[in-house]
Amino acid sequence: FMLARTSAQNSGQTLFYAQAVDQALTLIQRAEREEFYEQLLKIPNISATKKLPGVCCWHHGMRMKFTTTLQQPFAVQDVECIVVGFEPDDKDHDSKAALDSPHGQGEHVCSFLPAAIYVKIDDCEHHFLPPAPCSFHRSTGYDESCLNCVSALRPGIFAVKPLPRTFKYYYDSDNKSKYINVQRKQFPLMPALAMPLYSMQGMTADPGMFAYWFFPQRCSSTVKWLIVYVMLSRPRSLATLISIGLTDKERRIIEQGPPEDLVETFHKLFDEKIENTKKLAAEAADYYGLVPDRM
Repeated sequence: FMLARTSAQNSGQTLFYAQAVDQALTLIQRAEREEFYEQLLKIPNISATKKLPGVCCWHHGMRMKFTTTLQQPFAVQDVECIVVGFEPDDKDHDSKAALDSPHGQGEHVCSFLPAAIYVKIDDCEHHFLPPAPCSFHRSTGYDESCLNCVSALRPGIFAVKPLPRTFKYYYDSDNKSKYINVQRKQFPLMPALAMPLYSMQGMTADPGMFAYWFFPQRCSSTVKWLIVYVMLSRPRSLATLISIGLTDKERRIIEQGPPEDLVETFHKLFDEKIENTKKLAAEAADYYGLVPDRM
């Protein structure tokens, strides 16, 4: 959200919002419905919601990326794109007015999910959309001899439509059998700089990183330690890391060191290789007459 808001402010564009449409496939008590649906929107881990965010934010010219694969080999997960426009729902007259306004309106919440968000996929020359008439031939239709019609057909423009998916919401983290099936409809798009942790493995976060310390609902102690390790090792220094939601729980994970099962696994995988490497290094030093201290 902050990445999207900052991007919109820097570009002087209206920031549009679209809330996910969630539907519980199990009966929910009337008194609990509002709180239940609010909790669904607060789930920070899109892996738990089948790659669909609770809220989609965008503006014209905003750099975004696909959260899941829509069409291979072009519109695939983590591929970046630029928003070039969107088509509001026919019933959403306020969004149409905000879209047609010549002046930016700050931020606007769409009353209905738009029909499509149009994006230009990076380094893509494939034509996804059918030929469209220019403004001079809207009444007569597309004209192949018209340069305006031909130039209007831009390569790489992809129509992202709301995607329906079903996921399990575990309302009791200590009991894996307590869950509710939820169907969500939302755009599989996120700001390009917003990354789930698995996408950052092996990456250096330059010039810095905002870290949101939210763990999955079901997470072993070993996985929690690995999450902390990856999170802390992405920026070049702690001075370039800003933490949000960091508590004493994460500090205890850091101070307890790597879990025993992880250490044992490393011993099983590398102890023999380490000993063999040392032996070969000593043999090579003896063969070439090298001093071991200088190796």
